[in-house]
Amino acid sequence: MKIAESLVLATETLSEAGIADARLEAEVLLRHVLGADRAGFFASVREELRPPREHHMGHLVQRRVRHEPLAYITGHREFYGLDFAVNPGVLIPRQETELLVEKALEFCSSLRPDAQPTIADIGTGSGAIAIAIAHHAPRATIHATDTSLSALATADVNRHRHGVANRVHLHPGDLLGALTASVDLVVSNLPYVPTDEISGLALELRREPRSSLNGGGDGLDLIRRLLGQVAGRVRPYGRVLLEIS
Repeated sequence: MKIAESLVLATETLSEAGIADARLEAEVLLRHVLGADRAGFFASVREELRPPREHHMGHLVQRRVRHEPLAYITGHREFYGLDFAVNPGVLIPRQETELLVEKALEFCSSLRPDAQPTIADIGTGSGAIAIAIAHHAPRATIHATDTSLSALATADVNRHRHGVANRVHLHPGDLLGALTASVDLVVSNLPYVPTDEISGLALELRREPRSSLNGGGDGLDLIRRLLGQVAGRVRPYGRVLLEIS
């Protein structure tokens, strides 16, 4: 089978399964199998897809047909221009969350030029927010917390991947309780989906960790607890930036 034929077949299979953007997702899966960037992929579409790779592609397509998130299948996701390792133990970083990074960087830029801000990323998951901030704010130190040790292990992989392990410090623990010192800025994308709305989410979303989605009765349980811990932990000129529904 030619690579181009495999692309057509995968697109049709995903489309029949109700996958949005089936053509793009088929390409992403095929590029993952080939280990090719987009230019290399299109340069090779007339080549044969040999049986080992053909079988691998078929397996991945069937995983996606069962609505396993694409990022879990490929094992990575781009966020704020950086590539992050992801797995079923962490929430998949999303484009709308990049606004938290933008606002955090604006805050850092508003400080005096020689400032070395200390930032807390609460519920860090894959570490995407903390690492993106550290990458673009080289004078900042970020303390990233999470109750999940498996999430912190993923964040550890990502902070080393992007060369910021010396400035992104990982702390197991609950919200701000994992920290001992005050900070200039708190950023957080805590679970904010009301419990009774989770069953109505898209199947792909429901395959992500429930603990990363479930915000309690009105979606604000963890957010209320976090804000209740802020007094004395955030310096007087500081800020708290949250993503909520």
